[in-house]
Amino acid sequence: MRLLYTWWAHPADYAWTSSYHRADPLLRRADVALGTWCWMYAALCILGTHTPAGAPDGAQRVLALVLAGSSTVIGILWVLRRWPSENVSRLFVLYLELSAAAALLMLSDPFVALPCAAALGVNGSYIAAFHSQKLFLAHQIWVAALVGVLFVSAVTAPGADVVLACAYLVMLTLVLFSAPVLTQAFLLLLRRDAATSLFDPLTGLRNRRGLDVAIGEYGVRLDVAVVMVIDLDRFKQVNDRFGHAHGDVVLRSTAGAIDAAFPPPSITARTGGEEFVVVARIAAAEAIERARTLQASFIAHAGTGTTVSIGIAHAPDSGFRRAWEKADAAMYDAKKAGGNTVHIAAARHSDAPEDTDNFR
Repeated sequence: MRLLYTWWAHPADYAWTSSYHRADPLLRRADVALGTWCWMYAALCILGTHTPAGAPDGAQRVLALVLAGSSTVIGILWVLRRWPSENVSRLFVLYLELSAAAALLMLSDPFVALPCAAALGVNGSYIAAFHSQKLFLAHQIWVAALVGVLFVSAVTAPGADVVLACAYLVMLTLVLFSAPVLTQAFLLLLRRDAATSLFDPLTGLRNRRGLDVAIGEYGVRLDVAVVMVIDLDRFKQVNDRFGHAHGDVVLRSTAGAIDAAFPPPSITARTGGEEFVVVARIAAAEAIERARTLQASFIAHAGTGTTVSIGIAHAPDSGFRRAWEKADAAMYDAKKAGGNTVHIAAARHSDAPEDTDNFR
């Protein structure tokens, strides 16, 4: 019971999961795969109108063609539009459940309809990958009821082959229940581990990998944004004098100060030992003002034994990667100037060497 409760209470984050799919090079075209699934479902509906075991005439034929048309349109929307919100995704799940049930129930031969119920596993796979355990459980209950109806129809049909119907039921139990439950639990654990791997365990900020994933979603919309590189001055002396345990305290304190100065939706990350990166969709003047506030917080708490050097670059001038390089170079210029300094990388419009402005 405890294991079941742990599974039930485990959080599911649709926004994070969909964002992860969009950011990963291997997964970002999942929308094309889903659109293709819809088109294949439409093809099945059309094929069903051309066989006596399906829906060759009457109202069932009309329904099959309507389902084929709607699935074709939904497939096009998956391919052409942005990834849907969680509510729209739930509506998509509802459409899948109802349309699949209608398609199975309108088949004239119950011994064709029963094994075709295996197609419901596609719905379960989508729910397991993106949605919560609660929605997955609702899907499983719905599938169990639908398979029960199809099984009863098969065994009560004239001249029914009960043994074959039972064989189909065993197969469906494996395909629709046993395997999906294990897959859903496995994906849940992978989702948790993947989310954990994006964050630095010491500070709670994103790590370098987490920064890359966040920029994959955020970076394409860097319309008004700055990239800042923040480095602790004389941090090695802090470790040498007070020990690494105190150094960890300083790093956590630094992360807290950065997070307070640049709250979400800004992206904050620890990318090295004592180096941090901030990506914020704010004007350069506001970034400078917040950098001053951050510097002042270190000066006010001199017990940390360190200050910060900050480099700032404007992302739209050159894209995120180049802006990060410019901000990093500006940060090193700040350190060369004695530390506790902010350097601003000037916007560059040619390949000529760039100047930096700075202030203490």
